[in-house]
Amino acid sequence: MDEVEKLLDAVYTGRERLTREEIHRHAVAVDAPVEVLDAVEALPEGEYAYDEASEALAQLGGRESGSTSPTGGVPARELDDADLSRELRHLHETRDDTFRHGSSQALLNHDSRTEELEAEYLRRFPDRAVDPARVRPD
Repeated sequence: MDEVEKLLDAVYTGRERLTREEIHRHAVAVDAPVEVLDAVEALPEGEYAYDEASEALAQLGGRESGSTSPTGGVPARELDDADLSRELRHLHETRDDTFRHGSSQALLNHDSRTEELEAEYLRRFPDRAVDPARVRPD
């Protein structure tokens, strides 16, 4: 079990959701390795369930969780349509927090993952509905 999993197992005992600050306070209190602290600090502000925190920290910390994409997480081609849409929605929801408060590496990871997922979405749905009001002349 890696250091991130040890941290999450300890901090989530008896709790369903925690804020980034609560996770960070616990990481500091248990003297977590620098890599873990850096990843926790790069998390966008908000509340996380265990699995959400684990996935986000895997991406931010670069740890492997089975088959991963270059940006962390499940490769876009391996996601089903529902998971692809959910991942894209989550990335778009967290963009502002990552841009304003994330480390340089967190922002690069966010950009890369967004590019990967958007490219896969366009590959799968080349004929998606396009709103004429959003089309600009060339």
